[in-house]
Amino acid sequence: MDLKVYKRKGNLKICERKAKRVQQQTFEIPDELVREILIWLPVASLARFKTVSKAWLAIISDHSFVPAHLHCSKQKQQQNPSSFLITPRILQGPGHVGPGIIIESFSTGTRFYHWCLPQVTGSSSATLICRRHFPDGEFGEVVPMAHCDGLILLPTDTKVYVFNPATKDAIALPQSQRNMMRHYGCLSVGSGLDTSIGKYKVARTFHRSSDDGPMEIFTMGMEVFTINGENGSSWRETSVDLPYPILGSQAGTCCQGCLFFFIDKNNQQLPPQGLLRFSLVDETFGVTPLLTNLYPSVEDEDIFINELDGELCASLLSKVLQRVLIFTTSHVMDHPRWDIRYIINVQQCHPVASLGGSVILLRHGCRVFRYSLKAGRIEGEIFDMRDIRYLGPCEDALGHAWENVSWFDLISYTESLVPVTPKANSGAL
Repeated sequence: MDLKVYKRKGNLKICERKAKRVQQQTFEIPDELVREILIWLPVASLARFKTVSKAWLAIISDHSFVPAHLHCSKQKQQQNPSSFLITPRILQGPGHVGPGIIIESFSTGTRFYHWCLPQVTGSSSATLICRRHFPDGEFGEVVPMAHCDGLILLPTDTKVYVFNPATKDAIALPQSQRNMMRHYGCLSVGSGLDTSIGKYKVARTFHRSSDDGPMEIFTMGMEVFTINGENGSSWRETSVDLPYPILGSQAGTCCQGCLFFFIDKNNQQLPPQGLLRFSLVDETFGVTPLLTNLYPSVEDEDIFINELDGELCASLLSKVLQRVLIFTTSHVMDHPRWDIRYIINVQQCHPVASLGGSVILLRHGCRVFRYSLKAGRIEGEIFDMRDIRYLGPCEDALGHAWENVSWFDLISYTESLVPVTPKANSGAL
């Protein structure tokens, strides 16, 4: 508003009152626009913004906000795939399980560090975002973690744990009495979204037989736990058993609504060359042929399976070519077509994420590096996870140097608000 100031005293007072009214005017942003802004923010910011007003609290706590925020987080990760989680596995020493049986014992302290892949060379650091300490002896053996929509699955030899590091929400799934195999080791487990009900499921195998003979063909079943499901806090058995036993101590790969496991081919006549497939929607089983159209005689131990850009990915070390061949398929059901996507001139590595611009992030042991597909060589710095500075409060504020690390979990990470416990489901961050 344009205000003209006159020399006459009365007109000057009128103009001052008009100016004050202009200054006192407030412009309210529509809730729809506020929501579109909030869904692009990180979880830590949303936790603070819930206290701004009742309107913002209602927007963030609405159940439709969670999938909308997750969709935006996935878009950001696709556009700039530089967000990762690192979890060190600390070896405490050997543990005796029985006569002649010795397994390694791991620390029950679990820490999640957020690591951003540096765009330029130089020192690299990871920041502690969540940690949980469990009582000593709660578990011993662990399986590499799995990730789905911001939820981290930690399988151990006693329980299965599910974390959301962004919200610091976590749950220990209940124990089950169905497993009859009385020996050490982790049961195979996987997790993913059941799109038909919009809830996340954890599926775990169990042995129906207690025999452990060298020629035994194990009969296995599957049990399912629905996170925040209507059946409460219990496992339920699927209506059909596994058609083939699967190798123990593995985390299933989740891709396109299914979990994939390697089949145990010992003592079987004509076992299929493929992956056992478990549908999270209808909870049925099938077999997805694995590289049969290209490498019919390849051994499963030479293949690494993961999800890459929404497709099922199989990485194979070709001993003849002395190269790593990376295959993908967009169709994961009964008749997939596996196509060679990348040929890597580095031995014994597997892909972690596509970085765009014909660059892929590869992992070899504890080392992570960019690989240029156009140039056919490693680009930039090689990052050793043992040398990354791990930053956190108190004890490792200046960067922790880990000792006795047997393994690092490295996960391409998309943070989310997906709840794990009923408390988090009610809107508490």
